[in-house]
Amino acid sequence: MVMERTVGRQIHVDGMAYAPTNELGVVFLFGRLARGLGFIVEYVHPHFPDCLAKYRGKPCKIEFEFRASSYEGHPPHGADVIICWENDWEARPKQFKRLKIIDLKSCVGALPRVFQVGCKESWNGKYLVGKRYIEWSVPSNAQIGDLIVMYHAGKDAKGRSASEIRSLWRVVGPFKKYGKRNKRGRKPGLQAWLRRVVPLRRPVTFAELKRDRATRDMKVVIRRFIGTNDLTLTNDWPRLYDKIVDFNPRVKAALHPYRPD
Repeated sequence: MVMERTVGRQIHVDGMAYAPTNELGVVFLFGRLARGLGFIVEYVHPHFPDCLAKYRGKPCKIEFEFRASSYEGHPPHGADVIICWENDWEARPKQFKRLKIIDLKSCVGALPRVFQVGCKESWNGKYLVGKRYIEWSVPSNAQIGDLIVMYHAGKDAKGRSASEIRSLWRVVGPFKKYGKRNKRGRKPGLQAWLRRVVPLRRPVTFAELKRDRATRDMKVVIRRFIGTNDLTLTNDWPRLYDKIVDFNPRVKAALHPYRPD
């Protein structure tokens, strides 16, 4: 079985086409950017802290993390700088405030991505209606600023899939990973806070996407919105965007930051 590779956002960095999706990718990208950021690397090893360097002429200890919040649990004074892809730790505990955090995402102009996430029809009224912010399950490689297309899973009178897209949300963080049988009763896995971008007055149904020649070969349509939470919609977003705006012209302004080039 061939596993589908998951890549990060497109970036424009010499020698690297896509953004990191893990800590090793952060290390590689830092290597491409270190000099421009004011660092001279002296030593890198697989122990804490990960790297010894000079930053603007002064010695410093560096720890690499994909998300800055992953540093929690390390000694507060064990490093001077966290180099990460994403800084999701602005509200960190007092003992960690001394740490300088450099998020590489802000250095490379990375474009947001688009994901689809499901909601059971029975949950709609309880969790989504009227909410501006929600904590929800997100794909394992989602990041702050990504767009979430929320589809509602249901069936028609004949038992066929009647799923439809009803709202769009922006990942705002922070992220939290829940284990099995967690005390809050949350679904196991990665969750993050989402802010609603816009509800759709006219939902985009699975049936309409399947019927339209422009959208029926999209991966989420072929897979009937099932088991695809970690598949990015980014490549198919221009076609889906056109469909959403065609059905809901008033959302065009709200979706401007995510308008396909």
